[in-house]
Amino acid sequence: MILSLAFVLVGIAVLVYSANALVESSSDLALYWGVSLAVVGAIVVGFGTSLPELAVSLASAVRDDIDLATGNVVGSMVANLSLVLGGAVLISQSPISTSSRDLYLPLSLLSTIGFIYFIRGGISRWEGAVMILLLLLSLSLMYKWGADDEAGLIASAKQTDDTATEKYNLSKGILKLIASLVGVVVASYAVTEGAIDLADRWGVKSGFIGISLIAVGTSLPELVASTVAAKKGKHALIIGTVLGSNVFNGFGIGGFIGLIAPGESKDGSIVGAFSTTLTLSAIALSTIFILLGRKIVRFEAVLLLSAYIVWMILVGA
Repeated sequence: MILSLAFVLVGIAVLVYSANALVESSSDLALYWGVSLAVVGAIVVGFGTSLPELAVSLASAVRDDIDLATGNVVGSMVANLSLVLGGAVLISQSPISTSSRDLYLPLSLLSTIGFIYFIRGGISRWEGAVMILLLLLSLSLMYKWGADDEAGLIASAKQTDDTATEKYNLSKGILKLIASLVGVVVASYAVTEGAIDLADRWGVKSGFIGISLIAVGTSLPELVASTVAAKKGKHALIIGTVLGSNVFNGFGIGGFIGLIAPGESKDGSIVGAFSTTLTLSAIALSTIFILLGRKIVRFEAVLLLSAYIVWMILVGA
């Protein structure tokens, strides 16, 4: 029990420290490359923080559990658009600007809905190949949009510390970014494993552990990175991270599942009608909030978190 508690406490400390380093190194890199924070958030941070989902889904697919592999992806996409956005606003006590939404929201929605369409009944190898091609296309579009986003470039320059304008060492900057990404992912794993062991020792039901701790644990990298970015006022990084992560989850992880371990659902339908309805409802709610105004405020954040909790309860029931 002491070891598990140490995992949780040390993991949280490393997680917060790594998230701070991740946000700062991303900002410096965006300024150096001449792209907006949103594109670094989408391509680098968003994809990097999706590594836990990639590992879980591929391991499940190789074990011929295609339902768990794809269910993990769907759950992660919903968590990004509800738990992460809502949690970042409430924890940081700062509304999130959605000015970068027009660039990445269409791709995020396309990848989410496209993933649900492709996985009906199973994922074949050719469907996996199509999703990988769509991922590559999305990457090129996100980079082009980020480089052409003049407003985002100006915001990135204003939000980046003065030290970033000094002579920038690209090699050290990339190493810092990679190290902070690894720190975020590993620390999230340590916190999740420690919490699960403590809950099990305290007699918490396994169903609750699966619905809450594991679900939240795989979303910890995005949640903590987004919260730190919100506190620092780097809102474009948050939107890029959340929506970019969804693009990678939908097209990237879905594509890898199809290419590496194609298979059919043992239940006949990987994502049932009920689960699909709840998923699309959660996505629709977050999309409305992102499109309605220029910021996601506290009231909307509470609704997003409430919707996520209801979604977990209904799906896990």
